[in-house]
Amino acid sequence: MSQYRKGYIAEKKVKDYMKRKYNCVCLESRGSHGLADLICGNGETVYCIQVKYGTSEPYLVWAELENLAKMFKAVPLLIYVLKRNGIFEVKDGLELAKLRKWLNMREKAHDKM
Repeated sequence: MSQYRKGYIAEKKVKDYMKRKYNCVCLESRGSHGLADLICGNGETVYCIQVKYGTSEPYLVWAELENLAKMFKAVPLLIYVLKRNGIFEVKDGLELAKLRKWLNMREKAHDKM
């Protein structure tokens, strides 16, 4: 399966997640390497979302996502979709650092097996 297909599937999961958790409608941002993959809103709050998928450490410059979110008066979010039915919602740079550390530890433990 191509990376684009995997990304499409991850974005669909995140759209469903945002609908269930926040009652949001989401607009997709097409193209690769954009700062936000989805812009979601529910009439009260707008979310500017970068979607990542997999098991390895995500590349993201949090300040860039925050700056884009400010333009929409939105909440910046990284939503990380694990291969095995997990979704992590990251709301700030500290949470991103914790996610990266956790993924790095998982990867090292998996490599030892």
